[in-house]
Amino acid sequence: MKVKSANKEKISAAIHKMISDKNAVRSYLQGETSLNRLKEKGIKLAKPL
Repeated sequence: MKVKSANKEKISAAIHKMISDKNAVRSYLQGETSLNRLKEKGIKLAKPL
């Protein structure tokens, strides 16, 4: 049972991080956040071809 609860905790932590990253990228696209702020959080944007 400990394995299942540990996995649930890891999954929920990953989901919370994804949501906060998504909100940070949205605010960058709207011009509310700078690119340096995203780099501080460890978010890398893909370069267009």
